[in-house]
Amino acid sequence: MKKLSWLIGVVALIASGAYLFVYIYRWEWHRALLVGILFLATLVGLCTALVLRRVTSMDERLRSTAGNQRPAGALERLRAAPVETQPFRWLSPESLDRTHIFIPVLLGGGFVVSGIAWLIERVAGSSARAGVEEQLATDLQGIAFPVTSLVPTDAELLAGADDCADDPSLRVLLGPAATRAVR
Repeated sequence: MKKLSWLIGVVALIASGAYLFVYIYRWEWHRALLVGILFLATLVGLCTALVLRRVTSMDERLRSTAGNQRPAGALERLRAAPVETQPFRWLSPESLDRTHIFIPVLLGGGFVVSGIAWLIERVAGSSARAGVEEQLATDLQGIAFPVTSLVPTDAELLAGADDCADDPSLRVLLGPAATRAVR
């Protein structure tokens, strides 16, 4: 199975490399980019597999020559080594009078204040929504679009509005109905 996977990898590398040159020769840049990415991915995969194979073989050789011999007293020395049990030294009682406790307290306080501000914003937004929308609609009526259209409709032009009948750009804008009415 290993030989088959190596064979497939090498064939894929050779094929993608050949197609890369073919697509570059034909000036098909999008295909060349895609095949180039496939070529690099295959190359990286094969190189990684080769390195891992070498490391595994070196590890097997080292284990076979060294066996299971441990240095004398290694386990006892590991068990006798001091273990640090307090991961946050700044929380120890003797260091509480210093200012480096200020940063975590400040961050926690900021989190609490942000939560309170979010809650106040939600309550205020839900209670003032109806009145705000009505006032906004009233304020926006001054800048609203006019009720009548800015360009005369097809019906108005066809009804005989003589002042617009001679405007060729307006006839082009209105389309075939306006050009048929003039003829």
